[in-house]
Amino acid sequence: MAASGYVCGADGCAAGWVVAWLDDSGHVGVGIAPDFRALLGMTSAASTVAVDIPIGLLNAAVPGGRECDRIARKMVGPRASSVFPPPVYSALQCVDYAAAVAANRASSKHELGISKQCFALFPRLREVHALMTPEQQQRVREVHPELCFVGLNGGKPLVHSKQTTEGLNQRLALLRAGGVRSPERSLSRFTPGTAAPDDVLDALAAAWTARRIASGEATCIPKQPEADQRSLRMEMWC
Repeated sequence: MAASGYVCGADGCAAGWVVAWLDDSGHVGVGIAPDFRALLGMTSAASTVAVDIPIGLLNAAVPGGRECDRIARKMVGPRASSVFPPPVYSALQCVDYAAAVAANRASSKHELGISKQCFALFPRLREVHALMTPEQQQRVREVHPELCFVGLNGGKPLVHSKQTTEGLNQRLALLRAGGVRSPERSLSRFTPGTAAPDDVLDALAAAWTARRIASGEATCIPKQPEADQRSLRMEMWC
């Protein structure tokens, strides 16, 4: 996208990552990155990139996950189940579900496992954590789509799931009201099996939050995030 300045949002999809470009005028461009390395290359000129993926992981599992996970879960209200605790570092190295659960449980006295939904993200988590550095995190920030939509909705959590017609239409309306031009056009630009409509909406919402981060309007949760063993901040932006 040719623009005087732009930001990007990204959400995982069947084909890799949906990437949404958002310029200063609210114009949108969308595409697919097959992996995180390609995503970083495609967005190298963006001032800020907001991605829906945990950045910064605990060494020892605690109830509710990282502090940012616990805060986000409260903020999204009815959509709290969408914010699940990420694995600890030792579990992320495991290639099968049983071993990952065992490693997560062995990490602390709480003996907490991980969900199959979380385990399904391991390949994507590994590619992100192979490339993320504290320097990279100055530009590439973690977001959660439901938290982005809370911001778009004036701080109020959304009731309807994004898989429902009501939820889809509400999210489109919020994106339009937030200055994203014709977000519905982006939904038709992907063939079946590459990216679902909700993936595209989530990428657009992440791009909207990226613009808020770039302009200094966004909020970091928690206000004073802790860093993990690799000095990556455990935070989300909204």
